[in-house]
Amino acid sequence: MRVVTASDQQSASDYAMKGFAIGALQWAGVGVVASGLLYAFAPWYRRTQTVNKFYIIMCFGLGGGAYKSDRYMVNYERRGRAEMLDADTRRRYDLIYGGKNEEQDQKVPSS
Repeated sequence: MRVVTASDQQSASDYAMKGFAIGALQWAGVGVVASGLLYAFAPWYRRTQTVNKFYIIMCFGLGGGAYKSDRYMVNYERRGRAEMLDADTRRRYDLIYGGKNEEQDQKVPSS
């Protein structure tokens, strides 16, 4: 789908940012669990500074956010493309078989 207006661009951006927030939270959770497991079973990780542990968790979050943002953007484009195809199919169908307005005009008796 080609974004042509500012409102379309803004809605696409908002949807991608929603995906980023969801992905960042999901993968930061994965990073926290991985960090907890490493802390429990790896002595070298216990000796690692807290700042570096935070950096590792932050990397999980940013990577997951970027991935999910891209997925949301692709889905947004696909949904827009499907809507455009549906509208085009409806228009062709109305040209070939006539629209609802013509059927309603025939049912209403003229006085």
